[in-house]
Amino acid sequence: MRTPTTLAAIAIAASAARAENPKNLLFVGNSFTGSGGGVHLLVQDIATAAGHPTPYVFGRVIGGQTLEWHLATGTYVIDSEIPAGQHWDAVVLQEYSTRPTSHPTDGNVPAFLAAAEGWYQTVLDHSPAAEAVLFETWARAPGNSVYPTYWPGPSFMQSELHDNYNLCRDLLGALGTAEVAPVGDAFELGSFDLSLYGGDLYHASNRGALLMSLVIYGTIYDDTTTSDIDLTDIASGLGLGQTDIDFATDLADRILVPSPAGASLFLALGLVAPRRRRQQWRGFPETRSRGHRPAESRRGSRLSTPPA
Repeated sequence: MRTPTTLAAIAIAASAARAENPKNLLFVGNSFTGSGGGVHLLVQDIATAAGHPTPYVFGRVIGGQTLEWHLATGTYVIDSEIPAGQHWDAVVLQEYSTRPTSHPTDGNVPAFLAAAEGWYQTVLDHSPAAEAVLFETWARAPGNSVYPTYWPGPSFMQSELHDNYNLCRDLLGALGTAEVAPVGDAFELGSFDLSLYGGDLYHASNRGALLMSLVIYGTIYDDTTTSDIDLTDIASGLGLGQTDIDFATDLADRILVPSPAGASLFLALGLVAPRRRRQQWRGFPETRSRGHRPAESRRGSRLSTPPA
């Protein structure tokens, strides 16, 4: 007789055995999402390097804008920027960096929550199985002028970002599946090292862009070990080397811990969590779209726009 545990084990084994389909990923954000020439493009490259089918990605990346602004002006991309007949697997939402905080002029937590909910619901109307991935942003670097005027230091700002992105996750979880990609927490784990920031102590450096892309990749693909991915070419394109790779993957792997529920299930079944394949995907290149690259999200472009 097949018990529920046995059936669960069979289902997991069957799922692992099935060929993986390339994901369709929609990114919505501002110049923070534009880091490193486009976080969506870096996530695409990391997924490919990790042995997954190359995902189709689209980035609605416009500097200085909030999710509320994107919601009012840009939801048409949900329908227009995906191949006909296909659905989004995930939407990655990144808010203006001080909106999910108590900042006296730029902070507006209710507006952040409402806009994220509006985006996710609109995506679900098109793609009912899509997941919401909340791109948690990072606190300003030590030495930025927001300290001590608005917060005593980076950890205080990060605490607000952490709490409110997780609050948003709980809100969106009532609609479907929602996760936080803990990018800002990874910056904090790295003690807000100045090498993660640009010269303005605000936006990310290319080293920071690599870290955030690894965290978002790991969140989307449930991959908690990024240190075994060959990132040499990706890092080279960012002007980075092995020391940068080691620094970024160490932080990413430490912040990307398995969910307690998932870990408990595999332990209860006596199984080892499935690992991604490291061999290159042998798909059909002519059907693997790399995704549209509008002017605002083209690789290598710099967004000389208002702050994120």
